[in-house]
Amino acid sequence: MLIILLKVIYDFYSELFDSYVHLPPYHLREDGFDIPSVLPSEVQHAIKSVKNRTAPSPDRIRSEHLKNLPTALVNTLARLFTRYLSECKVPSQWKTSRIVLLYKEGDPQDIGNYRFICLLSVVYKLFTRVILYSIERTLDEGQPCEQAGFRKGFSTIDHIHTVTRLIEVSREYKMPLCLTFIDLKKAFDTVETEAVSEALSNQGVSTQYIRIFRELYSNFMTRVSPFYDDRRQERGWTRRHCVAETIHRHPRGRYAKIRMGQHGSAS
Repeated sequence: MLIILLKVIYDFYSELFDSYVHLPPYHLREDGFDIPSVLPSEVQHAIKSVKNRTAPSPDRIRSEHLKNLPTALVNTLARLFTRYLSECKVPSQWKTSRIVLLYKEGDPQDIGNYRFICLLSVVYKLFTRVILYSIERTLDEGQPCEQAGFRKGFSTIDHIHTVTRLIEVSREYKMPLCLTFIDLKKAFDTVETEAVSEALSNQGVSTQYIRIFRELYSNFMTRVSPFYDDRRQERGWTRRHCVAETIHRHPRGRYAKIRMGQHGSAS
């Protein structure tokens, strides 16, 4: 039974995370911009925004541990983050996570009715949050006025109001109106890295930041723990970037490599 379960999980996520779109590698332009050093105050600000009572990653570090760090260790984190940004290299431990499956609704025999949660290193999430705060203004300024989602000061209510007014005006003046609604299935899980790299570059994000994103989302390994079971499944997923969701979602991997091992688990 366990072998069958692991095989079902493997097949489902292999199909989900495999890329079926060929995109040529995006060549980054050298912009000559040197990323400034990370300040302890930036680290402290990011720590305050980290959520409490979240499940730990394999390193067993919790967000509560960060919020009780002495000043000396906050300063150390700032120096380490500065080095990681400068060298575009991060600890290998950050590329190991644990995935748990949570039942949502519908047929419990359908793996598609389970939501996966990837438990990441809380220090990794702190690092990406520091990056997000550094580029957030650049990203916001690069968005068109029509974009209301994932933006400060905007809401989907803005779009609802706009659509409502369009309908009212079209009815009043008897004008034809065509509305198109698109619901992208697994939207964050099917993002292509090269497309995001190009989009970030076009919006003016520093090349060095884009390089560190690529480094963060490469050669990623994870263990799958179905239903909080201790059984595990290793997967070589290449994580993708989604800056709008604090940069640490796990969309589809174009370069993903999943190798089946003994008893249906990946190795």
